[in-house]
Amino acid sequence: MSQDNHDPKTVTIIVNARPHTWEAKEITYEQVVNLAYPGQPPNEQDTYTVRYSRGHDGHGTGSLTTGHDVRVKKEMVFDVYRTSRS
Repeated sequence: MSQDNHDPKTVTIIVNARPHTWEAKEITYEQVVNLAYPGQPPNEQDTYTVRYSRGHDGHGTGSLTTGHDVRVKKEMVFDVYRTSRS
């Protein structure tokens, strides 16, 4: 039986050492950045680097970039780094 027939389940993901509940099967770069820095919309001076670990087989670790997404897994870890240009 395919997992696509099930309703999405809520999982806990870790973003910058803080737990968040997530209901969708995937999460985008932009959504991870928003969880890491809520209320701080991206601007031209800031660059965000998103790295993840504890993901699905074959994609256990990696990076997310603008416009991309990754399948989430229970207790998946995301580290978001902000670099400001001065």
